[in-house]
Amino acid sequence: MIKKEIIIVDDEPLIPVLMKEIVEEDGLFTVARIAGGKKEFLEAVQEGLFDIALIDMSLEGREGGLELLELMKNKGSGLPVVILSAYDELQYALTALKAGARGYINKKYICSDVVPCLHQVLEGRLFVSGDRGEKVIKEYEKLYAPSI
Repeated sequence: MIKKEIIIVDDEPLIPVLMKEIVEEDGLFTVARIAGGKKEFLEAVQEGLFDIALIDMSLEGREGGLELLELMKNKGSGLPVVILSAYDELQYALTALKAGARGYINKKYICSDVVPCLHQVLEGRLFVSGDRGEKVIKEYEKLYAPSI
């Protein structure tokens, strides 16, 4: 079985180590690269083929992860992105999805939600962690999803 390759970018060094341990336990995923900042992440994405990216929301500033997501979108990157954040889902998840993220995980739910999130996003579905995740996704679909 070919494992799905993940790139993680977070300027807090312990979070990627924890996530690597959790996601690789699943057997379908491997953390192919951990980047400590935007520049390193962008260079790695240009060099390698990854299946999904996990980006810290407050990377190099309060909304640095969203800025990085915008940069990727402008470059035409089709890499699915999940935003990791210490901020509550109701506060930022809608903003992250609107910016192009396919998932949003509050860091307090990393242990329970990162693997289900990766599966859902790679299946083409949106994911938002926590008890109010479905509410946020419904709100996003109501406000921003294209009409079919």
